[in-house]
Amino acid sequence: MFISPVINWTYADVYITGFRKQEFGWLAAVPDPSGKLRPAGIIELGASPIHKQAFRGVAQQLVKGEDKEFVHLEPRLRAKVRMRNWTKSGMLRSPVFTEFLV
Repeated sequence: MFISPVINWTYADVYITGFRKQEFGWLAAVPDPSGKLRPAGIIELGASPIHKQAFRGVAQQLVKGEDKEFVHLEPRLRAKVRMRNWTKSGMLRSPVFTEFLV
């Protein structure tokens, strides 16, 4: 008999600091102990077409730069993500978007 593992989700509030130009992905950052934002991973799952459309409408007003792969935003958008835990290097493990925070 096969028993599937139970995933114990952890939740975190993150800032969306940018997005990928090609395939979907939002850059996530979290405050370090000093309050400065540090990169924490890329959110690739969980956002519905309605969430993506709402994001695009707001993101254009927050653009502060871009490089070859990403458009970087002012860190004003916040989101709640669920994840499998933190990696040893302080990154989100398998983050899934759940909702925007106002």
